[in-house]
Amino acid sequence: MESNRTGRLPWAIVLFILALTVLIAWGGASLVKRGQERNSLGSVREKVLNTPQSVQIVRDGAVYYDGGTIAKLDASGNTKWSYMIGGGAQMQSSDSGVAAWIGDSLTLINGTTGAAEFSGKMGGNILSARLGPQYAAVVLEPEHDSTIVLMESGGRRVDSITLSGKTVIDYGFFNTTGDLFWVMTLDTTGTAPSCTLSTYRPGKRIVGQITDSVQVMYRTMFQSTQIVTAGNVYLRVYDYTGKETAEKRTLVYGWMLASVDDLSDNPMMAFTPTGEYDGSAEMKDVRMIRGSSEQTVRMPFACESLVARDDCVYGFSNDGYIMIARMGAQKVNAYRLNIRFDTVYGVADGNVAILGSGNSLYFVSLKGA
Repeated sequence: MESNRTGRLPWAIVLFILALTVLIAWGGASLVKRGQERNSLGSVREKVLNTPQSVQIVRDGAVYYDGGTIAKLDASGNTKWSYMIGGGAQMQSSDSGVAAWIGDSLTLINGTTGAAEFSGKMGGNILSARLGPQYAAVVLEPEHDSTIVLMESGGRRVDSITLSGKTVIDYGFFNTTGDLFWVMTLDTTGTAPSCTLSTYRPGKRIVGQITDSVQVMYRTMFQSTQIVTAGNVYLRVYDYTGKETAEKRTLVYGWMLASVDDLSDNPMMAFTPTGEYDGSAEMKDVRMIRGSSEQTVRMPFACESLVARDDCVYGFSNDGYIMIARMGAQKVNAYRLNIRFDTVYGVADGNVAILGSGNSLYFVSLKGA
């Protein structure tokens, strides 16, 4: 009588199964590797700086200050120019150039050549300054009841605006030639705080004025034919004289504007829920608004920073991921970087993300992403 066997497989079958298992595992690993390669970004260039104290994004690259020198980098990290300014300086960069100040001394640096167009005293301590295509604006102390001096880039003063009982929130130049000036102020003298947006033609007269007592305005976007203001309740659209186009009003209550593409005439705006923006929850939900188009997406990883540029919103996570949400597409693409970064400065021309870690700047190409 044959003895009963317990289901042992012949060695040949066992070896075949082992070989098949190894082949499947190898094939799976190859697929994963190829998938990771498809979801990774290349062309990462590192630029080591000498103790950067300030780094600011401009359209075609970045400007940094290292405690003695202000320098311009292109979107590949190459140095375009440098200017010795000395210690203790503060700066504000734009596509037109750099306004730098120490105490009451102001220097205006041409954004293309790196040469100083003006250097001199302003007659009072400087709170901030900005250089536009035609003019520069300088805010002088005190912070409340301050004075704004408007001057040509060569230094000739053309106007002085005294803001009695108001605090400057933001300001800048607008229209295609940059010859109009705007300033947003906060008035706390009444029963309730109110924001006012005033537009000027330097050296001539005030052009228009917008006062919003319904909400607190905190961001302004100037376009070729209209002004868009973001508040804690509405997005509101006005003409240059300050008349609202009521039918274009958009409710944004519960959402905060995290980023806007200031370089576009029809800017992408990235909103996130107030509870996510203030840090009480992970920043994952993004509401994209551009003109009359709108959609909401969810980022696959929690974002520490959002950047709106062209028709995309870029999300950056502490885990080393860059996420790209494109208007009109439901899928959000995620890419893993092989570098660690702790600061997101922005996205420059050519879809180049500029990131920072310690003394290093990383220029990450997002082309084809």
